[in-house]
Amino acid sequence: MDKVTEYAQDVAGGKRVAGELLILSAKRHLEDLKRKDWDYEFDSNYVDGLLLFAQYVPDPDTGVPMPLMDWEVFILGSLVGWRNKKTGGKRYRKAIASIARGQGKTYLASVLATYDFFVQSYKKNNQDIIVASNTVLQSKKLYGYIRGTVVKMKDGVFKSMEKDIADTYESITMKSKNNVIQRLSAEGGKFDSYHATTAIFDEAGDQKSREAFGKITSGQVKIEEALFLMISTAYQNPNAPLREDIKNVANDIKIGAHELDDFFLAVWSQDSPDEVFKPDTWEKSNPLLGLESQHMKLLNGLVSERNTLMSQGKINDFLVKNMNIWLNAEENAAFSLEDVQNAVIPDFDMHNRQVYIGFDNSMTSDDAALAFVFPYIDKNGEQRFHLYQHSFIPWHKAGNIEAKEKQDGINYRDMEAKGFADITQHRRGLIDNGFVYQWLMDFVEEYELEVLVFAYDSAHAYAFIQTIEEATTWTMLPVRQGSLSLNEPTKWLQDSFIEGRITRLNDPMMEKSLMNAVVTSDNNGIKIDKNKATLKIDLVDALIDALKQGIYHFEDFAETEKSEFDRMNDDQINEYFTSGGFGF
Repeated sequence: MDKVTEYAQDVAGGKRVAGELLILSAKRHLEDLKRKDWDYEFDSNYVDGLLLFAQYVPDPDTGVPMPLMDWEVFILGSLVGWRNKKTGGKRYRKAIASIARGQGKTYLASVLATYDFFVQSYKKNNQDIIVASNTVLQSKKLYGYIRGTVVKMKDGVFKSMEKDIADTYESITMKSKNNVIQRLSAEGGKFDSYHATTAIFDEAGDQKSREAFGKITSGQVKIEEALFLMISTAYQNPNAPLREDIKNVANDIKIGAHELDDFFLAVWSQDSPDEVFKPDTWEKSNPLLGLESQHMKLLNGLVSERNTLMSQGKINDFLVKNMNIWLNAEENAAFSLEDVQNAVIPDFDMHNRQVYIGFDNSMTSDDAALAFVFPYIDKNGEQRFHLYQHSFIPWHKAGNIEAKEKQDGINYRDMEAKGFADITQHRRGLIDNGFVYQWLMDFVEEYELEVLVFAYDSAHAYAFIQTIEEATTWTMLPVRQGSLSLNEPTKWLQDSFIEGRITRLNDPMMEKSLMNAVVTSDNNGIKIDKNKATLKIDLVDALIDALKQGIYHFEDFAETEKSEFDRMNDDQINEYFTSGGFGF
């Protein structure tokens, strides 16, 4: 049995301490081996060839080759072993390898880059291999490691190529073929002119947008052996594109959609922040703990680091870098990522329900957002509040929707396709309030909703609000946007996420907005804010407005029958009496 499959079996079979995401990837490999009549196959000969090559790849610090760890074999073997039957090239064109700090991922990247340089591209000319990171300083670190490896290899097993290889601080070139290992950074740009067979992006989790990634992959479309590998630990930014990709690929594997069969995923991480106090589970994020020769030394170091950071009030730093857990680790973050994720439910029937609506209007570049808060009793008799939103997206200030998406870090066209947003059709990219009004009326009618309160920013008594007042009998609630007015609903929403009283759909826009929200305070209390203008929290503002009255729902409606008339409009009261819906 090949070593990739052996490792996958050990992980899937419980022989190794592994997290949910790694188990998912292991099972994917095993299930894919059984699949017939599809575009891919696993050829262990490629794995054997790479492992043979790796035996000659020295660590530049020691000058001698380092044995590949089994987790590294799983990654490298998967990337070269899975083949596309139609093209003869690699199956996986994109890949994510995410693992805690200090596990040896730099050596893995070095093996992959030098394998392409010395073996995969040997019979080809003008091949680009990109070694990149976020900043020049970060890219220098990985490139310097790879450069040191190449220097030792051309003095060793590839001695015959010594005069043909030229290396500088920027690139390594095989002169006879013009094949190049090039150091680049997102900070410096310049990805557009390269067509990389292999592109390695170190610390990819620190990227705030997909711009750099897109420039790399757009240059790879015609290359059959193309691979874009993103390597990273977690970061204190749960809205990072890398985390979004991890979620998307994991979900594709989980539900068997097979829409991302060419996207490799291998993540070593803890399943919960609670495991920070369970060292026997730490192999999930630190596979080096599985090596007997490394176990005690690494474990002692990790425990010491945890205790030190905990005493300093910085346990989140340990969770992110040493446990490989994505967190919203802003000191003043309004909500925790774990609580927001735990609120997700697969579906919610909105028909014939009472609802509190909040509205946040567009201000030039801002989205307009409608938030809906549905109070309900769950099957266990517990009081719950379901949150739903629909956003309306302008692009006038950005120039076009593509620039707006890049600026905000949100794929609005995908959100529109999923039903969570509408991109304005206005020819100048402005919000059409008439469209927003009609959408709201249609939504309320379609789901036969009983609108208890429509809440909005009191500073904006715009025509839109007047139109609703004239067209409906809804209770209109202007909400002042100071901390005195917003303190109570803001604190209530924070507590409700923690206590599990909130449910929501898997809406990426809502998650991103909640993660962008920070808390500011003054003598009057707290309120939601954001750290910079391009971080969107419009729908969170709308939710807070809706909750201004919504938080009292189960108190207000636990009263006598008199309250039934209080929540009826004039037409409903008339219908009650004329239909004989009462008795004496």
